Amino acid sequence: MRKILIVDDDNKLRILLRRLLEKKFRMQVFDAENGIEGIEIYKKESPDLIFLDISMPYMNGIEYLVKLRQEYEDITTPVVVLTNLSNKEAVEKLVKLGITDYVIKADFVIGLSDRINDIFIKLKND
Repeated sequence: MRKILIVDDDNKLRILLRRLLEKKFRMQVFDAENGIEGIEIYKKESPDLIFLDISMPYMNGIEYLVKLRQEYEDITTPVVVLTNLSNKEAVEKLVKLGITDYVIKADFVIGLSDRINDIFIKLKND
């Protein structure tokens, strides 16, 4: 079973993503509300994929990535950034830190909302 780590201070988003990953993809999910907790869970669980928020208290996502890269120089774990930042410079900095991909949270929520609306429209028409 694949292990996924979600590091995000938004509890509602963590719950939503956890449920999606556990039910649809049957993955073991661990979560942390800040980078400090995320480092500790990474050490214990060695996840196969990390979803990472940028703006968090105590240790933000950029600090988390820097620390992770310092402690584990040979890390190959993919990192997908979940962010509200659409700033091109911030994204370029994250790419230099080795992220695999990024998702704008608003796009994720809007996309999910659109999918739900489409389902209800289809149900209404059936």
